[in-house]
Amino acid sequence: MNKQSVPVFMYHTIGIQNKDWKWNYLTTPYQDFEKELIYLKKRGYSTINLEELFNYIHNDFKIPEKSVVLTFDDGYADNYIFAYPLLKKYGFKGTIFVNPEFVDTRNIIRDRFDEDSSVINKNTTGFLSWEEMRIMESDNVIDIQSHAMTHTWYPTSDTIIDYRTGNDHYWWMTWNNFPEKKPYLQLDDESLVRLGEPVYENKKSLMAKRFFPNKKLSLHLINFVQNNGGKDFFNSKEWKSTINSEKEKIVSAKNFVNGLYETEEERHLRIRRELLESKEIIEKKLNKKVEFLCWPGGSGTREGQLIAEELGYKMTTAARDIEPSLRKKIKNDGEIFRNRIGRTSTILFETIDNGIHRVIYSRGFGIGLRIKAFNSTGIKRKIIAGSIIVLGKINNIIKHQ
Repeated sequence: MNKQSVPVFMYHTIGIQNKDWKWNYLTTPYQDFEKELIYLKKRGYSTINLEELFNYIHNDFKIPEKSVVLTFDDGYADNYIFAYPLLKKYGFKGTIFVNPEFVDTRNIIRDRFDEDSSVINKNTTGFLSWEEMRIMESDNVIDIQSHAMTHTWYPTSDTIIDYRTGNDHYWWMTWNNFPEKKPYLQLDDESLVRLGEPVYENKKSLMAKRFFPNKKLSLHLINFVQNNGGKDFFNSKEWKSTINSEKEKIVSAKNFVNGLYETEEERHLRIRRELLESKEIIEKKLNKKVEFLCWPGGSGTREGQLIAEELGYKMTTAARDIEPSLRKKIKNDGEIFRNRIGRTSTILFETIDNGIHRVIYSRGFGIGLRIKAFNSTGIKRKIIAGSIIVLGKINNIIKHQ
């Protein structure tokens, strides 16, 4: 007899959208999140954690007939401020995947929505502290698991595709330049941006061989911009051709070396270090076992998966090493990819034009449709997705990004 499928939902931040955050569409408004929980509660759904999911798939562990898993990526502070008290209110539980490099190292505990409703008028950006994670764990509401260490991007070739202007989307370069400040850089800090710094072709840190650019070139171009007006340099329509010309002067110089690539062995060791350090740090800080991994940005590879298994991760999220059509077939029932977790989102994107999207949040009824879509394939799945868009428009819940 076929086992029941178990929808695993993926969230990021839960709370109040901040227009200054590049990825603000990843914030599910706390009101919508509560409506989703109410929907699940009224219809008899139960939440299980990843250990229970693993035992269900591998050891025939019994789970409630209508089970779902709620996961939250990146470890944002509002997971403690909003998601945790709302989950507790309705008797649910969830899993937060954290990157130790982004954990707020201060010994702080922020005010929660259930303690002080005025937090809705405050800045709730940032990342969780270890103490906040201990509180949620000790309450058996939240399970903390690994999201690797860096969750960043690295240059992968010597091809320059852009330059930092202070009003760009290359926030990860600030993270890489100031790793000790990462817990406080959910929003980029323009005072830290190195104007004129070259942006190279890049990929997520766990996906490809890393390229180390020539620092002298970067420094020269940063100084060039600084000496030619700083931020005002980019007001000229010709700024890019001007800086490209300056770049060519340096690159064409005798004995100029663009940079160095890490070796295959160095790449392998770096990936292993990321996965191991994250696991060990969380285990030490929270006095627990960490056995589940979420690949940041779907950056898992076949090599990375083998390393994760070697290090003792029982399951990892489905990633880009699996074709999208196959990822959609992972129903968390043990039929295929028993060591991979198939996830779905309560956020639906409808492309309008030129990269502009309408973002539709589930608001209760939508999460029910998402469950139906998760359990479906092919044409039926597409029809359900279309229904979510139509109902979203009817209920006026479309957010423009």
